[in-house]
Amino acid sequence: KKQMLKRVKPVRSYHGIAFSTTDTNRKYLAKDFSHRCAYCDDLENISRRRFEVEHFAPKSKFPHLEFDYDNLLYACPWCNRAKWDTWPSDRSNVNVVGDEGFIDPCDDEYCRHLDRDGSGKIIWKTQLGKYMYNTLKLYLKIHEINYNIERLYEARGRLQVDINREQVEGKVST
Repeated sequence: KKQMLKRVKPVRSYHGIAFSTTDTNRKYLAKDFSHRCAYCDDLENISRRRFEVEHFAPKSKFPHLEFDYDNLLYACPWCNRAKWDTWPSDRSNVNVVGDEGFIDPCDDEYCRHLDRDGSGKIIWKTQLGKYMYNTLKLYLKIHEINYNIERLYEARGRLQVDINREQVEGKVST
């Protein structure tokens, strides 16, 4: 069965410089990104690592965007550190040059380049997707493991609901 890379499309609730501290931005980004990594879609409480504020256009190259909410993402430490200050151009608004660069994960186009296979492994679908896959290290086994742990928690929850229903129905029928 084919899986989707993103369970929920992230949407930024704020624009421009709404908050001038990393901690405040982290709090709002966590909610906007449903506590999921913008790039790999790992769920924060499954990964058991504190997620970070990621600067889509790196703040080391574009310091004026450090607190620009439109440039911020919520990211797991694996994706954030893999991308670090990698950027394909010397302009903050040029995020792709040829088959190299990054699509903003809030953009619908992001999932045209990356997906998941039936085992939960992230796969690339285009040459640009291959660049992002390799640069962000989306091949790391941790992403597949986190995905499958989340599926197990969901299955456990469904089973618990069924067990509770059977217990209630059993008590009613006796």
